[in-house]
Amino acid sequence: MEIGLEALTGLLDEFRSGKTTNRRLDGLALEHHLRELSAGWDRRFPGLPRERYPYASLRGVFRRGLRDEYLKKIIENLLEADGLETAGNAIVNPACVFGRHARDIASRLGHFQVIATDIDRRFNWLYERIVWRRNPDNYQFAQDDIFNPKLKAEPIAVVFFGACGSVSDGAIDYAIQTNCPYLICRTCCHDNIGGNTTITKRFNALNWAFRLKNSVYATRREKGGGDYFSPQYSRDRYPQSQAAGVLSNSDEFMEISRNSVDSDVCRSIIDLDRYLHLVEGGYDVLYRAELFVARKNN
Repeated sequence: MEIGLEALTGLLDEFRSGKTTNRRLDGLALEHHLRELSAGWDRRFPGLPRERYPYASLRGVFRRGLRDEYLKKIIENLLEADGLETAGNAIVNPACVFGRHARDIASRLGHFQVIATDIDRRFNWLYERIVWRRNPDNYQFAQDDIFNPKLKAEPIAVVFFGACGSVSDGAIDYAIQTNCPYLICRTCCHDNIGGNTTITKRFNALNWAFRLKNSVYATRREKGGGDYFSPQYSRDRYPQSQAAGVLSNSDEFMEISRNSVDSDVCRSIIDLDRYLHLVEGGYDVLYRAELFVARKNN
């Protein structure tokens, strides 16, 4: 708790000082305040792909696949090392979209049942027909809303790879509420927490691309489909952790969200609130570069 709280305090100070508008200063601040958290992660899970970062760049976005592959190896190694390969043990991948990552995990971990869920089943259906590859026998798709989950399963691991904004928070809370032993994930689209679809304009390709994305998301939000946004995760929900609530408030977190496209500091502030929320929920947590590995305390 103390390491995450200290890092969050430092990054909030950097945001308030205005340093996050300068890419170089943003990177230096991130390295300084996350040094201890990063070192803890690297000791446990060496080999994080570091080329061509920061993450707040088009190169960083396009290279997310490298981190996803790295994360899958962590999932595989952790679950096998813990001896959890009991028949019927389920790995749940909420917000799976096409289900590609869940199928990959099912292929690697044949002793586990892998359940991919999403509110919209069409993408999984489309992927099956485009790829023309037989699903692993232990793979299953179930249509489910992560903001109101109905899945009848007691997962031993909740995993996801880039759930947008508050969808990440819904998946994290699903792990907490089911007392899941493991949460292993990569967060994404920090600009979309709390129903936000507005970002601070900057003159670069990444900012333009995210503004285009958010114009689509804003339309989806108005239609009320429930796929990216939920009243349960309105702006007043943030910050989520009690610890971060002492340091900041909803107005500041929405401003941080609007600036997160071009600032790794802002993304990390939102993730550190999630870190503290998990610790308060009874988890030991490691965090690095939008990646989480959380294990339920015995």
